[in-house]
Amino acid sequence: MIVPVGQTGQMDHTTRLDRARKDGERIITLSTANMEAPVPSCPDWDGAGLLSHLTRVWHMLAIIVEERREGFPGRDDFPPRPAEGEEAAGAQAALDRVIAAMAAVESGTAMWSWGTTQSIDYFHRRLHLENLVHRVDAEQMAGLSSEIDTDEAADAVAERFEEFVHARPERPSGSFHIHRTDGDGEWTAKVKGDRIVIAEEHAKGDAAAKGTGPELMLAMWGRAPVDSLQVFGEASLVEEWFALCR
Repeated sequence: MIVPVGQTGQMDHTTRLDRARKDGERIITLSTANMEAPVPSCPDWDGAGLLSHLTRVWHMLAIIVEERREGFPGRDDFPPRPAEGEEAAGAQAALDRVIAAMAAVESGTAMWSWGTTQSIDYFHRRLHLENLVHRVDAEQMAGLSSEIDTDEAADAVAERFEEFVHARPERPSGSFHIHRTDGDGEWTAKVKGDRIVIAEEHAKGDAAAKGTGPELMLAMWGRAPVDSLQVFGEASLVEEWFALCR
């Protein structure tokens, strides 16, 4: 298993939750001020859609953690959607709920997740990085630039490889190397038989991409084009791997 790179790999859950709260509250502020504005990286969403999505995600994570669920909640497990004009209050209540639920569970506590890590640590990290990426969405929607800590961004890249790609049914057509230019972080991804194998190493791939932590995160998560990176080999192969990570 890959060890997360940079300082965020060692980030304690209190710090992760503080970051998640700060980013979540910024999302609420920007979304409620731009309810009809389109979200550039998510064409099906406007500000209201972004806020609705996260309100539901925050409740979902809270339910899993509070009740130690071993699967996703059903539709009837969620509270009613906020009434018109109460979206901000509803989102804030959901954010407060998930932060409180996660803060009450000690790091390392065993728990089901849909990723590789079967503990509360998966959810501390998932909430932190979910809010980070969607904070960028909200800032893009509002026409604002985003300040992104490079180690947090590298952690968002590492999380995709550690927790998500193994469960995807698709298999890219070649190997891929990704190289962070402003700190620790190199990964090689290959298909071996029916498995995807990820190694944190310096090695050649059929295609490669280089960039800073934020540049890699934004391109991998579909918030910036692949040509924002330095690409070697076929850009279409880089796209295949990034699509697998979303």
